[in-house]
Amino acid sequence: MDPSVINQSLLRDFTQLGNTSFDQNSEHTFNPREVCIFDFNVEDFSENNEPELTAQITSKRMLQPIPLSPQISGTIVVGIDTSSIEIGETTEGIICAIRGCIVSRENNRYSYERYGPFLFHVTEQNKHSLYNILRRQHFGIRSKVYAPNLWYMPGRIRNVLERLLQKHVCQHYRDSLILFDGSLTAHPIDSPVPIIRDLLEEAERRRSVILAFSKRTRLYVSGCRIIDLIDDQYAPCILDIDDTILPQYRQKLCFLGRVHVAKLAPGCFSFRLDIDRNIPEEERIEAVQKLIGNDIVLENYPETLRLAHILSKFTANEVIAMQRFIAENYGLRIHSRPDVRQVLFGPFSGSNVKRGGETYDAFV
Repeated sequence: MDPSVINQSLLRDFTQLGNTSFDQNSEHTFNPREVCIFDFNVEDFSENNEPELTAQITSKRMLQPIPLSPQISGTIVVGIDTSSIEIGETTEGIICAIRGCIVSRENNRYSYERYGPFLFHVTEQNKHSLYNILRRQHFGIRSKVYAPNLWYMPGRIRNVLERLLQKHVCQHYRDSLILFDGSLTAHPIDSPVPIIRDLLEEAERRRSVILAFSKRTRLYVSGCRIIDLIDDQYAPCILDIDDTILPQYRQKLCFLGRVHVAKLAPGCFSFRLDIDRNIPEEERIEAVQKLIGNDIVLENYPETLRLAHILSKFTANEVIAMQRFIAENYGLRIHSRPDVRQVLFGPFSGSNVKRGGETYDAFV
């Protein structure tokens, strides 16, 4: 794949839109997020839009795992992941950074392309225009909608970048395994049916298979998390639970992928795995066997997708560098405000993060 095809479009569109969001901010102050240079990674809570679902079965014995055998074939494996982070507040809103990464494994070698960071100043005044411009430019959705809560906007912008990277990979790779972080369940917030269906059709046209891994899931079967159903099974294996989930929830959600539980290597963890339901069962099993035969799988998670996650995350040093860049290039005056919880409670303030405009304590 020629990475310049992606670079030109993404850098132009996202950089220009980000720059526009900072226009006329010279009179505003910037309160940078406090980070410690000894923190290698800076984490933000991400939005999980998957509803909590519980399916019922008469007996867990009805669910029989499918054993797998690694199939070494030289198949290219590609993983895509993105991240977003709040790097400070202004008198009008928040400043966030978005970044994405594509990692591929071919001929036993890993390579990657990173996109970003893209900086955005999101306010109550511009969030609706930002949100609708992104939806129109990159999803082709012309109907205008109200933007979400201000604190959810970084996640929504990140989702647009992730869908774009996924689309480009599906368009430029053939006979490959394409790994997504998340599920193939469509919902109107950030995964409309036409968008997910288009990704699957692009991959099918080029004889590639999309495998979507979920690290967290809210699907339950008879009160048990689906990822706990095969903890005691011999690896590698997968468990097809689609026939249990689909009949009970087909009226509420659109499952464009067939839902499995995967245990691809010995270890502590299992994951939800969605595979394009238009692909015959034999090809779905073959795709998973090619994955464990052509990529490193550690603790049941593909190395290609693990590297995409790591390389898209922000370090504390990067956050500090972006804060300095914003102050020097966008005319924002840095004005650090003291943390009221730290002042009041000292070492007993607890670490807290913001999500949806509310604060959650680590001690709770």
